[in-house]
Amino acid sequence: MLEMRHVTKIFNPGTVDEKIALNDLSFTLNDGDFVTVIGGNGAGKSTLLNMIAGVYPLDSGVIELDGTDISRLSESQRAKYLGRVFQD
Repeated sequence: MLEMRHVTKIFNPGTVDEKIALNDLSFTLNDGDFVTVIGGNGAGKSTLLNMIAGVYPLDSGVIELDGTDISRLSESQRAKYLGRVFQD
C-alpha cells in the first residue's frame, strides 16, 4: 500500500517564481490498484511521481509504503522498493 498524507511541494518559495506544485495532497493506493494520472502541462503529474521516488524532498507531509515512512529516504534508498519507466 502507498499512502501520501498532506504532501505539499512548493518550488521557489517566497519569490516571484513561486509555484505550488502539490498542495496538501492525500491519497491511498492499495495493493492491486491501477491508477492513471491525467492533467495538463504544469498540473503536477511529474512532480507527484518524483516526490514518491525521492527526487524532490517534501516540504510537508508523509509518504508511507507498506506502513513504513519513506518520506526522508533518499532516491537511491527508495529505488529498491520502486520501479519507474521514463518517457524518453
